[in-house]
Amino acid sequence: MSQRNNRIAAAIFLSITAVLLAFHGQRMVLTNDEGIVLESAQRMAAGGRIYVDFFGYMSPGSYWMQALVFKLLGVALWTGRLIVILDFASQCSLVYWLAAKLSSWRTATAVTATFAGFQVADPAFLTSTHRWDSATFALAGLCLAISAAGDGRHWKWALSGAALAAAAWCTPSMAIVAMVVALWLLVSRDRRNGLIPLIGGATAIGLAGVVALMSTGSLAAFFAQMAWLRQNYSGVNALPYGSIIGGYRALFEGSHGIIETTVRLILVACVALPAILPPLAILLGGLALGRGKQREVLTLLVPVVAALVITAFPRADVMHLAFIVALPYVLVGAALASLLPARTASWLSIVSILLATVFASNYFRDLRESSPVASPAGILHVARDQAPDVQRLMQQVHPGDSLFVYPYMPMQYVLTQAHNPTRYSYLMPGMMTRSQESEALSELEARPPDWLLYMPLSREEVLRVFPNATGRDWRFADLESWMQQNYRPVEGPSIRVGGYGLWRRVPAPEAVALR
Repeated sequence: MSQRNNRIAAAIFLSITAVLLAFHGQRMVLTNDEGIVLESAQRMAAGGRIYVDFFGYMSPGSYWMQALVFKLLGVALWTGRLIVILDFASQCSLVYWLAAKLSSWRTATAVTATFAGFQVADPAFLTSTHRWDSATFALAGLCLAISAAGDGRHWKWALSGAALAAAAWCTPSMAIVAMVVALWLLVSRDRRNGLIPLIGGATAIGLAGVVALMSTGSLAAFFAQMAWLRQNYSGVNALPYGSIIGGYRALFEGSHGIIETTVRLILVACVALPAILPPLAILLGGLALGRGKQREVLTLLVPVVAALVITAFPRADVMHLAFIVALPYVLVGAALASLLPARTASWLSIVSILLATVFASNYFRDLRESSPVASPAGILHVARDQAPDVQRLMQQVHPGDSLFVYPYMPMQYVLTQAHNPTRYSYLMPGMMTRSQESEALSELEARPPDWLLYMPLSREEVLRVFPNATGRDWRFADLESWMQQNYRPVEGPSIRVGGYGLWRRVPAPEAVALR
């Protein structure tokens, strides 16, 4: 049975990878965060040093992996999506493997189908980010630990430690998960012999990362960036557990009658699943633990769910919780299969799969409504209403042109292959400081870009996304004044992509006259 489950898990990984490479590899979606990793990784692939030669937003694990892919396979949208596609395919296969181990292949099939359907529903979610990488490494490390606990093989403990350390290099707070696993080994005399190889594997990856930073002279700058994050990220990015941007009330606006309200309530519950499942997993996992089923494994997995939730803070909204929800899906599915009568569990599985299928249909519906657009990053599949502007953007901005995107859409550097004259892949007011604004402005004045992609932000829009930024500056007045004095929107017709308008640099005499 174990070998059969391994083969099915491998088949899931290969099939999902193939499908997403075909349908998602060159699909353009407008998301703020995707370009943060890709633009920085492209600079690294060209020889740039993260944290030293340019601003590196997070810890370097995801940047290192993506830079390696760009070096080996070249820069294209699909090579920028390759890692997240492998992440998602890995999570689906590991969800199946773990659910089958805790319950049965039927439960594993239902849990995997439900997980995959809901996770793939929003195409913008399946885009490059450090949180996909860290969550996948953490899940792999947990599965290796569970497998090692079953057969006692030290190499599995070592690989588990290595995977958990890799997760921490992508998202530092994932070190909490490694600590939970180590504590789980330490408190049991029978499992304690796995502690040394676990620590050995983690130490090897940890030291390899330190050596990599030292070899480029980036170690001190890395620590400085981590200090910057503690000071500037947490305050503005804090969101309550399970919140969504805009609030839940907006999802019910315009509903009429009991039937429509009920339907919306069900859909909102599906949207909120990443917030609902973790506490439910802890509760149901605890009940299953009390009944003595899979006791050894559950004594690890239940605390790990709590640890994974902690890693989502301070921005513990639904979207960020969705990155760590694979394990809660498994625990809830396996616990319900154990605690409920067989017929009830079967009907619940059918309903869950149907709802997940409804959500997943959004992915393919939007895909059908797309048009091909040629770009330096390959043939893009763009939503039809956006395709004309994207095509005009590619006709205007050519590879090698200089372009500054403000405040927050660095993916455009990758798609256009234009040159960013500043050290910042993005420059978000409220998060970045006045000194960083001054530094970027000095770089722009020294090397004025040919083009701007500019979206003026209102205070209301900033607070909608960052509700805790009330006490912070919501715009960089000096920088925006310089841009407005030296650039004008492209006309005949205008070009707007994702709310960002294309602006062209005006000749110096004209710029002086406009002041």
